[in-house]
Amino acid sequence: MARSPSVPAYSLHKPSGRAVVKVKQRSIYLGEYGSPESRQAYARIAADLMAGCEPTPPQQPGGTLPVRAVTIGEVVNAYARYASGYYRKSGKATSEIAIIDAALRHLGPYRDLPAAAFRVTDMRATQERMASAGLARPTVNKYQNRIVRVFKWAAVEELIPAAVAQALVLLPGLRRGRTTASEPAPILPVDQAVVDATLLELLPAVATMVRLQLKTGMRPGEVVLLRPCDLDRTGEVWLYRPSTHKCEHHGTGRIVFLNAASQTLLTPYLFRTPTEYCFRPERWSPKPVAQRRYDTASYGRSIRRAAERAGVPPWFPNQLRHAFATQVRAAFGLEAAQVLLGHSRADVTQLYAETNAALGAATVRAIE
Repeated sequence: MARSPSVPAYSLHKPSGRAVVKVKQRSIYLGEYGSPESRQAYARIAADLMAGCEPTPPQQPGGTLPVRAVTIGEVVNAYARYASGYYRKSGKATSEIAIIDAALRHLGPYRDLPAAAFRVTDMRATQERMASAGLARPTVNKYQNRIVRVFKWAAVEELIPAAVAQALVLLPGLRRGRTTASEPAPILPVDQAVVDATLLELLPAVATMVRLQLKTGMRPGEVVLLRPCDLDRTGEVWLYRPSTHKCEHHGTGRIVFLNAASQTLLTPYLFRTPTEYCFRPERWSPKPVAQRRYDTASYGRSIRRAAERAGVPPWFPNQLRHAFATQVRAAFGLEAAQVLLGHSRADVTQLYAETNAALGAATVRAIE
């Protein structure tokens, strides 16, 4: 992919006190040096150059743009405040906040540009810069989606004309085979021999978490949140309903099925108050006992360090879920794998959900 053109500096023309930028040996005056209007004019020229277009000269007094339009930087800051309150679960910020922050950093070159002046060509140039920076195609598309979401929000809040957001929606994401952006490496099941070697180097609690994931297909975020109070132990197959889970915002419930082997693994960790987490680090912590637990980051670190000590390739907890999925699909079919992994759609009926529960229980009883 071709490199983005370099952008000349915003400079002071000392004799006149005006801001100036030199493009192809031509001086373009932007207004009073340091003024918001001159910064916006410079941002527009920089955006044009990054998009490979001829720069748009600043409008003279009497033009159609307002003298002081809200900038992209101001829109980004306002949206960040909104998102910090909206994307919360159980009183804590969700992972969506980190994705939004990462996406909006790519609007940095346009911060001083009037938000109403952001065009499809600017978004396309941003796509290309992200791809050139080494981001995988799905990540570029994910970030593009968040950026467009910001402009749609700004239109609803009447910070920009609706037409600006509507135009950005029309730009498709990058498509496989039609872009130089890389494809992410697939997440493959971890080899059982690698897991076995790693287990020998893990603390007992973490080793049990690994074995439970292999038996149940739990997500890492579900195994770290397991508490006695989240378990229904009335039947032959225990049911674990996580207090929070990945697809919660779609209105779907999540049930993890635990057969006899899984119950045997888990039982030693159930002798605690119902709201305490089953798996918590042995090291001292200032947190109250009820709040002590592994999180997905510390869980993953424990596995990587144990793999290093065992002399096997590093691997990640998500690969255990993929190993489980491969096993169940091969032995029991796609529908059983979908049920046990929690891949049901948000619009399924209650009857279908009950059928799924019966299928899930029957399947895990057959798994050794």
